[in-house]
Amino acid sequence: MTRDSDRQPAGTPRTPASPGTHSHRILALLTAAAILTTPIAAAGSGDKPTAMPALQLTSLEGGAVRSQDWLNGRPAVVNLWATWCAPCRTEMPSLQRLATLLAPEGIRVLALSVDTDHNLVREFVLKYGISMPVSIANSPSQAMAALGVVALPHTLYVGGDGRILGSHLGQRDWADPAVVREVRDRFGTKVPARH
Repeated sequence: MTRDSDRQPAGTPRTPASPGTHSHRILALLTAAAILTTPIAAAGSGDKPTAMPALQLTSLEGGAVRSQDWLNGRPAVVNLWATWCAPCRTEMPSLQRLATLLAPEGIRVLALSVDTDHNLVREFVLKYGISMPVSIANSPSQAMAALGVVALPHTLYVGGDGRILGSHLGQRDWADPAVVREVRDRFGTKVPARH
């Protein structure tokens, strides 16, 4: 049995107000506004470089690695990625080519996975013949927070002294000649002369 107060005219949508609905909408709007208005430092924006934080990593073989040891005091392009990130998977072969192009100049290209399933990372590396150094963050959320990363792929340019010189957010063809030139410029290196 229904009460008259429960009846609505035909065709009128019923939208019962649940407790908290209004506050959830306000919270969602405030969150969206915060995300949209948070400045994202672009590479070369004039912000002072920060130091690469100490991160606990795991090698593909399962051994413990510290980020400082992984960088080994050499300039590096450090790409944060995950196997579940389609743009990350797409750009990985061009990062491998970039590693080959920059090796003669002493610049390393390193892949830092934020996957939680280490076996997926190992399978991906084997399947696609990735030979550049790959490590896995022990705590993906802590690594991303420490590096200020909010989306993947995210690539950092790290100087030999451990300072972050800049970054690039998003997928890229890292083997494109203009991109390779930009990376070399970031580290102040010149194209080796061909004879």
